[in-house]
Amino acid sequence: MNEETSMDDQINLQNSPAQRKTFIMLLFQKITNEYKALLKYTRSIKPFKIIEIERLSSIPGETKFIIQVVNKNTVMVLTAAEIINTYFDLNVFSKFHATLIRQAASGNLVNFFNLSDKEHSYKIISKKIDRLSKQVIFTIETREKIKFTRTADELSKDRTLLENLNFQDIYDIGYTNGTEQILKEKTALLLIKR
Repeated sequence: MNEETSMDDQINLQNSPAQRKTFIMLLFQKITNEYKALLKYTRSIKPFKIIEIERLSSIPGETKFIIQVVNKNTVMVLTAAEIINTYFDLNVFSKFHATLIRQAASGNLVNFFNLSDKEHSYKIISKKIDRLSKQVIFTIETREKIKFTRTADELSKDRTLLENLNFQDIYDIGYTNGTEQILKEKTALLLIKR
């Protein structure tokens, strides 16, 4: 009986109110920190993004964009003029997308993309899906036949490289990057709902 009594005393000590309070406070602190991190992440994301250019025009304001509400399946088709004059403050878009809208509103989007027939310094020669990172890896070749690989996200952040690619390659990178970002957002939402 003495052994049983000492076991009961140990169990009671382990479940003392002070230990439970400490555990609950640590758990609450962890939940609070996770919530703050999630809140910071969601505030850093702009609420609207351009997912496609439906119609490219050199007429000021006539270029049509397909715009998605971030983390939603809601899309809108609006011209650059409608975006600027009627609906939105451009601060709800990323800097790059706001620049696209401004250029389209002034009729300079074609020039901004540098859509000319000049020979470009880089070209995409292949792309493949990397199973580990779950990203598309592009193989880029220079005029000197030097090859290197980058993800769509890395390429989309390299302005110098983008300025020296043809429009179709830029579109391919942008479309791939946008698709990957949408998949990441949907995955994050599913994880949050669990």
